[in-house]
Amino acid sequence: MNKNDFIKLINEEIKDFDFLGNDANQKEVDNINILKNKDLQKQFICDSLLNKNTKIKIDILDAIVSGDYEEGPEESNNVNIEYNLKIFYTSDQSNEPLTFDLTFDGDNVPIGVDSDYDKGNWAGTMPDSTAPSGGDWISSVNWGYISVRMWLDGEEVPFDAFKLAPKRIQNLFIREYCKDAIEDKIPVKEKRPDSVKNIPYC
Repeated sequence: MNKNDFIKLINEEIKDFDFLGNDANQKEVDNINILKNKDLQKQFICDSLLNKNTKIKIDILDAIVSGDYEEGPEESNNVNIEYNLKIFYTSDQSNEPLTFDLTFDGDNVPIGVDSDYDKGNWAGTMPDSTAPSGGDWISSVNWGYISVRMWLDGEEVPFDAFKLAPKRIQNLFIREYCKDAIEDKIPVKEKRPDSVKNIPYC
């Protein structure tokens, strides 16, 4: 290899080498700009309500649920939730999934609890006794008390489409993600659950 070819080769290698990680930084900026797009955010909200099982994969990062829901119908008033998720969202099958975090936080979220618990009756002998049956469940949740935030690599992304969505859509979105976390503690059986099909949004 002569001197000129060698210098040319070295210059090409230097050109291709990303000394300062600019490529990674640019990709992060591009992803943030994509996530900031209100149309994409609205599509994500609708896919969460209609196509969650096919377009969205979830990793649970942290789930903390507490409250007085075990105190019975008369004394149960609230639930607290901290729920952090890693989202892998395939908005377009031709592109790699978008990866970002969602956090849900709610303190003293108002709830209602119903029960059909029967403590049973011990009659002295097994044939004459009745075993305990039934239990408690959450019959209503004020989902609007739970806040939602979107993050990418530790930087908050304004979730503008969510803020602009109708209140019923906001509540359905929160319920879609948080209901499972709460049901790990106590069943959730709302008396008159809302449906996205009843709201002109998606």
